[in-house]
Formats: sequence, structure tokens, C-alpha cells
Amino acid sequence: MIQLRMTQYLFQGIKNDLSRPHKYAYERMGYVFIKPSGKSVLVVTGYEPIPDEFYIKDRTVGARIDHRGIALAMKRADENKEGILHTHIHDKTGIPRFSTVDETDHLNFLRSFRNAEPNMPHGFLLLSNDKLMARVWYPQSESFQNIFRYTIVGMPLAFNWIGAFL
Repeated sequence: MIQLRMTQYLFQGIKNDLSRPHKYAYERMGYVFIKPSGKSVLVVTGYEPIPDEFYIKDRTVGARIDHRGIALAMKRADENKEGILHTHIHDKTGIPRFSTVDETDHLNFLRSFRNAEPNMPHGFLLLSNDKLMARVWYPQSESFQNIFRYTIVGMPLAFNWIGAFL
């Protein structure tokens, strides 16, 4: 089973950024960057918020970004040889689940991410108020893996093993 690993400092920074209100978008989005460590761990190497001016007014979805928002992630992935996880938060508790709109957009984002760095895994990270999950496509694979195992390294140490959530 694959596991996602990140520091408490980075995790809290991601949650803080995604929780900020936006002038007209209902939710915020950002990019988490990852690198594999062995065959079963994806280490979070950084986070980039999407600047306010890259959001597009669209009342049919929680948030929509323009091409500059995607290019931001593609540039970093190419320069640093990292994978990209498009991320946002659903303001609920419990195990987060991707919405139909999220799932519809996945393949469009994935195509761009793979163009930037075809040798890295890419996908999506979804947070709730107390849990997280990721959906990742590995290079040359058309099927995804859902990741429910994670470790947040810091004080306090938080982890999820064998499908059980904290």
C-alpha cells in the first residue's frame, strides 16, 4: 500500500491556506508537490497556493482557475522533477470524497501534469477538516490508486495505517 508523508508544519500551512476566504470563489485550491521514496512512500516536498488573480468567476463550481494556475504547477514540476497533487479542502469532517465535478476535471489536469513531468506520479489530494485522501496515477498507468495511509511528522505525530483514520 502507498503512503503519503509530510511534516506537520507543511500540513498546517496547506490547511491554513486552503481555509482562507476568496473574494468570489467558494473554495481555494493549491498544489502539493511530491517525490517517491522507495516503492511505497510519496514524500510531500512543498506547496504552492494559487494566486487570487488566477481564479475565474464561475458560480457552477466551488472554484475554477485559468491556464496560469496550471502553468504554475507545471513549471515547478518540470524544474524540480516533482509530481503534482492538485489539492483543495471540503469543509466537512470524516473521510473526504471527490465530487462529481472533481472527478470530471481530473483527467484534464492529469494530462497537463504528465506533460510537465512524465516520470513522476501525479494526482489529487483532498482534505476534510480532520482527514485526507489522495488519488494518484503512476507513470504509464491509466488507472489510479486511492491513498488512505498517511503520516504527518511532527508534534503530535499523526498517522493512518491499514485504512483506519484518526
